Parts: sequence; structure tokens; C-alpha cells
Amino acid sequence: MKTRFIVVGTGNRGLGCFAKGLLGFPNKGLPEFPERADLVALVDVNMVRGKAAARELNRPDMPVFRTVSEAQAQAPADWCIVTVSDREHRDVVIEALEAGLNVLVDKPLATSVMECDEIIAAMRRTGRQVIVGHNMRYGRTTLQAAKLVRGGAIGEVISIEAAELLGYSHGGDYFHRWHSDFAKSAGLMNHKCCHHIDILCWIIDDQPVEVSSWGGRRFYTPRPGLDHGERCGDCRISTTCPHFFDMNKWDGVYRRIYKEAEGADGYVRDLCVFSDRHTVYDHQTVQIRFAKGGLAAFSLVTFSPTGGYYFNITGSKGRIELGESNLDGKPFLRVQDASGKWTVHNVEIDKVEHEHGHGGADIRLIADRLGLGQSDPLQVATTDEARRAVLIADLASRSCAAGGAPMKPAAAGRDYPPAPPRR
Repeated sequence: MKTRFIVVGTGNRGLGCFAKGLLGFPNKGLPEFPERADLVALVDVNMVRGKAAARELNRPDMPVFRTVSEAQAQAPADWCIVTVSDREHRDVVIEALEAGLNVLVDKPLATSVMECDEIIAAMRRTGRQVIVGHNMRYGRTTLQAAKLVRGGAIGEVISIEAAELLGYSHGGDYFHRWHSDFAKSAGLMNHKCCHHIDILCWIIDDQPVEVSSWGGRRFYTPRPGLDHGERCGDCRISTTCPHFFDMNKWDGVYRRIYKEAEGADGYVRDLCVFSDRHTVYDHQTVQIRFAKGGLAAFSLVTFSPTGGYYFNITGSKGRIELGESNLDGKPFLRVQDASGKWTVHNVEIDKVEHEHGHGGADIRLIADRLGLGQSDPLQVATTDEARRAVLIADLASRSCAAGGAPMKPAAAGRDYPPAPPRR
């Protein structure tokens, strides 16, 4: 019997990754997925976008609903995949659980510890499952690194240096969209870096006990000297701007699901990045003290000329380095023992993985839900683990608001974190 799915949120992630993936679209899913999965309905408060998404799936008659409850009443499913904006996660996930659905919610679990706790309470109350889409765990290097560190390859973890560098196009894209509104995303340390924070905590298998943070916004600011428009589609410098977002790329799917749906809710997908409307930082550094004594420094930069990331973890018996090079985009994993000898682990990425999202990680995430996965149980992100990543981002926001003062876990859980001061 096929597993029945509802996808909530029909933007790029819901449509392009999960809906097309479940249906086995080329470069989005595998041919065997439709043999195990049945996508029975779409949900979106913007019905114009929802119906456009159904047409993109070549299923113009697919039911589209405004709420999960309506969808479950008329097109019952087993699982609900939630890809709405982060601040909506709590309400949509709880609604789905109470409607009798299991939930796969795209990362982050929520925008505050308070909301995570409400989701976890609803999960326990209803007896349903909640899995969080921390797909970075399904990458080729991260599981190897987790097993090496947990297995004692570098001894006791003492120090971690890590960073995510987003290139102009990738980093700037968050400043075209809703993500640059702190009230909707709780900042990029939560929305974007929850991936890397989760991986950091997961690899070393430890819990944060204190967090401090500083940040600022100095790149994505108003630039009066530029002859730019309010949005990319009307901009006079679109041919030279490295941040230009083309609504017509990928056969115009963005134009059809975003531009042509603007009249329904007013959401504009390609606003100019150089604006004062942003309420999130474009660079931030977080310091974390862990329960077992390790110290970590993690940095986010959203305006690097080229993108990449790294984790350098030093222990009492050696060091492990992993990431994705900002020189050639290739993943790497290497281990140095106490004598100084390096062991380089070759990371082979074949053509199929290149064609699928996040190096094949998205495909493996979906395959797990369909019983087709060959992943390790360690890779499934539980709600408690996802909460841990949100906790660090939540405390980082509180620290920024307090001038970098250290924050302990007890500071979070009662309210939404404060927006960062303008710097």
C-alpha cells in the first residue's frame, strides 16, 4: 500500500523538492518513488500559487486547500510535509498532528524554543511522529565525520572552528525574500545556520550550556549611489548586478508560482537586496560552550564572493576537518592524528547526486520516509535534536540584543527571541 502525502506550502521547496520528488520527476526524485508514494493534496493560503503548483506537477486537477484540516478531511493522508515560512511551523505542525497526520517539517523545527516545546508537547499528546528535514545529515562527509568523532578518532573534543560562507547569489537571495524579516525567520542563524549548528552538535554528540554572539548588517544596506529598482524585475542594473534574481530562469517556474500569484497575498519574491527593510544580520559569529567542556566558534557570512563551509574539530588525540571548499565546491574530509599524519577520505559524488538537491541529500531524506533508504538511523533528526539547534540560535539572538552577554538555556523558552539591534 502506498504512503499518502499532503504537501503544505507550494513555494520552491514544497514544489521543487518534495512534491516533484515524491512524483519521481527527473532530477527531483527517483523512478521508484511513485510506486511507494501518493501525493493526494496541496495546501497553501495563496490558492493562486497552490493551483499553479498543481499545474507544474502536470496534475491540474489535484485538490488544493487552504488548511491542513480541510485537506485531511477531504483527501486523507498518512504524512504531511510542511514547507511554509518558519514562523508558521508551530501552528501548521500542531494542526497536522491534531488532524491525525505524521509530519516531516523542513528545517528549522520552529523559530523559538517556546514554539519547539509546543510542537513536542503536541507530538507526545497525539502519539504521532515528527521528523525534521535536517538534510545536511544525509551528506557524504557528515555521517563519516560523526562516526569518527564519536568513535574516538580524535579523542576528547576540545575546540571547534566552523563557518558558512554564502556566495553573492546564495547569500543575497535571503535578502530578496521573507527571510530577512526577523519576525518571520528569527534570523539567518536560525533559518540557514540551523543546518550547520545541528551538524556541529550531532558530530560531537554534546549539548550547549552557554552561548554568546555578535553580528551586524553592513553589506545588504541601502546604496543610494546605485541606479537600482525596487525589485529585480524592474531594475536598470540587472545585467551587471551579482544579486539579480531572474524570475524567468528554470523555464519560468518562479514567474508562474510567485510573480503571477502576487495579487493574492502581496508577496514579492525578487525585492532588491540593497534596502533598509531588513531586520536580520548579514554576518554573525556565535560562541558555544558545551556540557563536556568543548568550545566552538561558528560564523556566518552572506556576502562571500564564493560559497563553502567548514568544520575544524580538534581533540586531545588529533583533528578532523570537513566541509565544502569555496575554491572548487568539492566536499572534503581529512583526519590528522597526534603525530601529525593526515588521512584523507576521498568523497566521491557521482553524476546522479550532482543532479539532485543538496548533493543527493534531499533524495535520501525522501527515500527514508518511503522505506527505500539505505541511510543510518543516526541520520534521522529527532525533535529534541532539532530543538537544540533552535536553542543555540535563540540564545544567540538574546545575546546580540544584550550586547554579546553570555546566555544559558534557561533564558529561552518563554517568549520569542528579540530582534537584533541595528549595527
